[in-house]
Amino acid sequence: MLQQNTGCVKEYSFEGANTDTTAVDTTTSTDSTDTTTATTTIILPQCAFCNSVKPVSQGEWNFKTGDAFLCGTFTNSGFFAGDKKTAFTFFGPSACSVDTGIVVSVYLPVPLDQDRYNITASGTAFYYYDHNSVNNILESNSTSSFTVTVQSFIYATGIVTGTFSGGAYTPDGKLVYVSDGHFIAPLH
Repeated sequence: MLQQNTGCVKEYSFEGANTDTTAVDTTTSTDSTDTTTATTTIILPQCAFCNSVKPVSQGEWNFKTGDAFLCGTFTNSGFFAGDKKTAFTFFGPSACSVDTGIVVSVYLPVPLDQDRYNITASGTAFYYYDHNSVNNILESNSTSSFTVTVQSFIYATGIVTGTFSGGAYTPDGKLVYVSDGHFIAPLH
């Protein structure tokens, strides 16, 4: 007889979180070139391991959407697109679930081939994923403005420090605003 065990699969993988928490995102972008307005209700958990007043350390990321504050670490970060050093990515799980996390890919207007400061990149892809779902929880696309600012890149150490924010879509097509994103990543 064939048996199927579906007991380990969750609809959303937010272990250790209160999934009844509702984040109401009524934030609008302060970017004068962004004409989108994000107003919607999304369900995201509050993670007890994420502290919004604690600054990020090397190898960590965090961001806010509505009232939800999410954080995590990197499993990898580095340059891609050959030796040009005009594109980098970082990704890794959230602090409350290894099944959820972010992927951010940044396409820069100048190479990180020397110490650099305050570079804003509007060519950015952002995903807040769920490994147990067909769709990402949040995903930027070409119709929403999503930016990364490299506050500093120190060439000798390969450490990039920055912020990110912008519009992202839920699986049902609603636009929400991701704000207060921070990261410190070693690039190699």
